[in-house]
Amino acid sequence: MDEDVTAFGFHVRNPDDPLVIELWGELDVLATRHLSTRLACLARGTAGDLVLDLRPVTFIDCGGLSLLCVLRRQVLALRHGQVSLVIDNPRFVHLLRLVRLSDAFPVTDRLPAAALRALGMADHDAGGDVVDRGATA
Repeated sequence: MDEDVTAFGFHVRNPDDPLVIELWGELDVLATRHLSTRLACLARGTAGDLVLDLRPVTFIDCGGLSLLCVLRRQVLALRHGQVSLVIDNPRFVHLLRLVRLSDAFPVTDRLPAAALRALGMADHDAGGDVVDRGATA
């Protein structure tokens, strides 16, 4: 019996400044191949900061790290914004340190205050609209 199971995707939680994108599932080479063009278009279309919420990500490999770096390069090249990561998995934070990317991205375990204000939330964060459901396994 084949089930339609989505392995990865993203939600745009706030299209304004800061642009908040929640990635979920397995952020690997396959996900990067399917999501990079759409995420790059979103990153190019914003004039401020980009916040990538990685809390729902269950796996990340070199392909996923590459995607983060490409998005960071685009944001820095196009404007004076920054790309910050929201990560609550200590293994992912450790991975960033191992590959020497911990200084490239500000990392927090919650959405930054500016993102919460843009989303109209005070002390919590809730979901948004599905933009891309990625690939199915």
